[in-house]
Amino acid sequence: MTGPLAPQDEQDLMRRLALGDEDAVRLVYERFGRAVYSLGLRMLRTPESAEDLTQEVFLTAWRRAGGYDPRRGRLSTWLMTIAHNAAVDRIRHDAARPRPALKAIDETVAPSLVEEDGVIDRLLAGHVLASLSHRERRLIELAYFRGWSAREIAEADGIPLGTVKTRLRATLIRLRAVHKGEAS
Repeated sequence: MTGPLAPQDEQDLMRRLALGDEDAVRLVYERFGRAVYSLGLRMLRTPESAEDLTQEVFLTAWRRAGGYDPRRGRLSTWLMTIAHNAAVDRIRHDAARPRPALKAIDETVAPSLVEEDGVIDRLLAGHVLASLSHRERRLIELAYFRGWSAREIAEADGIPLGTVKTRLRATLIRLRAVHKGEAS
């Protein structure tokens, strides 16, 4: 399989996965395994951790396949969200040096902007990140790939929390616009 799946094909694939169809498991892994592994490697920084995360994500997807709702986003976005959340959980658990607990992007900073329209997939592709300024890339790196909350970023950079939230929201909106421009 190459190219994006049509929404109906994604729904069919997830129905088959929920029924335990081994071909569906293999197809989902073949299509999305590399992206999940890449995210794991970027966030967790070791091949072993990325491999463990990839296995965990696809096991979770198999177990939760019946809960996939195509109205909430693409299959790739659902899988990458599972991967991101699992990686952040591992980062929190494995933190060796004392520092505030890592958190996912604050709910007050439009998390749906990250999840919608395949923005996560485009972030991982790298060329969309290249369109950002250094400050915007750093913000996305800390908030998304390192799992820092807006409060942690504000404290680390010595800027007001509201400024971080405003910049993060503006960056996510810009990423969505860049992605939509490429998809056209």
